[in-house]
Amino acid sequence: MNTANLQNTCSRNQHGERAAVLLASFQGASYLEAQLDSILAQTVPNIQIIISDDGSTDGTLRILEKYKQYYPDQILLDHRVKEGTFKNREPHIPAAAMNFFWLMSRTDADYVLFSDQDDVWDSLKIEKLLKRMKDIETPGRPALVYSDMEVVDGDFWQISPSFFSYSRLDPRRTRFPQILVENPVTGGALMINRPLLHLARQVPGACFMHDWWIALCASCFGTISCVREPLSMYRQHQGNLLGARKTGSVKDLMQRTQRQRQVELNYRRMFMQGRAFGKMHWKKMNTAQKAVLRAFLSLPEQTPAQRLRTIAAYGFYKTSPAQTAAQCFTIPHFKYRQITTVKNGET
Repeated sequence: MNTANLQNTCSRNQHGERAAVLLASFQGASYLEAQLDSILAQTVPNIQIIISDDGSTDGTLRILEKYKQYYPDQILLDHRVKEGTFKNREPHIPAAAMNFFWLMSRTDADYVLFSDQDDVWDSLKIEKLLKRMKDIETPGRPALVYSDMEVVDGDFWQISPSFFSYSRLDPRRTRFPQILVENPVTGGALMINRPLLHLARQVPGACFMHDWWIALCASCFGTISCVREPLSMYRQHQGNLLGARKTGSVKDLMQRTQRQRQVELNYRRMFMQGRAFGKMHWKKMNTAQKAVLRAFLSLPEQTPAQRLRTIAAYGFYKTSPAQTAAQCFTIPHFKYRQITTVKNGET
């Protein structure tokens, strides 16, 4: 089914607007029903749920077909075709991220939300995010709003009342240089408007994860706002692709020293993402934004002392001072034969 057909199936609300929830599933049979029930129970009417499964073999597809039968006007199954633009590109683009890029290509709704298969949403989530969106957006300008989440285990026992607090993330960190080095936005907690959808859905050469890429687009070219209220339950379990972690704690920093190879890989992926962002959006960036990106991409070739000066000059601050300082020593040193500097939109 093409995008035009999807657009026609997405019902409008009382204001003539269309909202869609994009759900990427994979081996989610143990959690999926609770999440679908919570989306279907939203106070905002006529929400379209577009779902792409990435090859589940655990009963997920049976659950999806059952819900599709019960809610034919709301649920659309449109599984990713792994060809051309949307073929597997790991490790440059994780499979889950590619599944969401596929889903973004399948809708032209006015407002789009992203759903992890194992979360559970508060019934007022879309209503509250939409209210904040209306407060901040201006015609034609990309906008992103997101909320806090409650962290729970697989059986919904509370681990922390706040994902921000648990992960030591500062939701005020929405500037472009800050989001280049650390993403405060979790995919299952965000809503974007159509201008940001159009800007962010083109598949990049590389990205760390789809939510980080979307946040970069919003921070560079639009507006970001946070609802400081948990509007969903984030289930923390062994099946999470990227789980909540007490980032910046002494324990986390000690663990980082024990997983140096993964830390180095994550840094490389972060810089690959920055390079891909420059290649795609260089001509739209202003002089100050280009200077920030050039400085960011120069960090791997610098000494620790040079990195400290660059971080301070351009504001590449993470949430905690310890994490910010650690960048000076933990960023791997490599030449841009691997990841080259962006100049005039070329590499």
